[in-house]
Amino acid sequence: MTTSTTKHETGALLRAHLVAASRLAAVSGRPHRTGYCPICHRLQRLAMEPSQDEDGLYDDELPGSR
Repeated sequence: MTTSTTKHETGALLRAHLVAASRLAAVSGRPHRTGYCPICHRLQRLAMEPSQDEDGLYDDELPGSR
C-alpha cells in the first residue's frame, strides 16, 4: 500500500470516528473530548508519522524529496 493511500485511509478512519462520536455526544448530552480519546490520539499519530513506501523507503528518503 502506498504512503498516500495509507494516510488517506487513516484520515478517513479519523473522520468516521469523529462523526460517530458527535452522534453519540448528541444522544448522551456530553461532548466528545478529542484530547482525552485514545482512538483519536492513535489515529492522529498514525496520520502524522512517516510511513514506509512499497520499496521500504520512508517519506523523507524518497528520491527527489530534498
